[in-house]
Amino acid sequence: MSATIQLFGRECLIFLASSAVCAAAGPSFVRWLRGARWLQPERHEDCPSLQKTQAGKSGTPTMGGLLVLGVAVAVAAFSGGFSSRSGWMIFAAVAGFGAIGWIDDLLKFRGPNGRGLRTWPKLVASFGLGIVLAWGLYACADRPGHMDLPWDERGMSVGAAWIPFAALVMVGASHAVNLTDGMDGLAAGCLVVTLSAFLLGGFAAFRGSPAAVWAAALAGACAGFLWINSYPASVFLGDVGAIGLGAGLGAVSLAAEAPLWLLLLGGIFVAEALSVMAQVASFKWFGRRIFRVAPLHHHFQVGGIPEPKLVVRFWLANLALVLAGLALKEMR
Repeated sequence: MSATIQLFGRECLIFLASSAVCAAAGPSFVRWLRGARWLQPERHEDCPSLQKTQAGKSGTPTMGGLLVLGVAVAVAAFSGGFSSRSGWMIFAAVAGFGAIGWIDDLLKFRGPNGRGLRTWPKLVASFGLGIVLAWGLYACADRPGHMDLPWDERGMSVGAAWIPFAALVMVGASHAVNLTDGMDGLAAGCLVVTLSAFLLGGFAAFRGSPAAVWAAALAGACAGFLWINSYPASVFLGDVGAIGLGAGLGAVSLAAEAPLWLLLLGGIFVAEALSVMAQVASFKWFGRRIFRVAPLHHHFQVGGIPEPKLVVRFWLANLALVLAGLALKEMR
């Protein structure tokens, strides 16, 4: 087997354990969420077509991400995910950004159409936490500031400029995954594919490291969560799950010295985030919308594609991007 594409037995077992625990605990956790009345609030969407498609989702338990993050952390702890400082930094990213998402979720229960945290406070808190975590990852790295390049296997070192860049990666990944989390199973399924791609990619800084343990634990927990999150979903990730998992993905890519590879391996998340930025910029500057609705998945949904079919198509597109990325890495 090529040195570039490797799948280690330990990571397979971690993935399977995390997946099995999350799937087994899922039904009981859903009942607990119902008892706690943590249910998806009613939302009044601006787009009538989107409001119609989302009408049946209110009242579904949310904040299922608490289960996903909890299982991933427990399995990672048992499997050596805290055996180095980089492992602790990934945990801090998952827990810290997850806490921001949890506060955001709780604020949405204040009343009908509750909006949670405002955009600027959320961004300021995210960037502040991102800078602290980026400095921690930089300080404990074997090659501080080094990044693998998709077009050059030698990579490059950017020195201390890596710190603000790494903060941007974690903030961007956390919010991109959160934007993608708008359909049953969409974000969780794409996370399984992207996190698994880092395991398959054989990045030098990744082999046998706690970061690989975290990637396997997070991917497995997301796979197990699909047991109750696939269409029609019995529970939603909530911001606590989407933002925490997105930050974990960003931290894993940084620990692997491969954040630029997220442009391909996490291409669906990038496309979803860019669609929102393009929509906002176009409407602000030109008074016109590029998409029917943003993020991108809602554009196609309003266009008439059923949600289950659309989710599978996005999974397949993400898989195609991952295969393209792995092929590019092999051909360098």
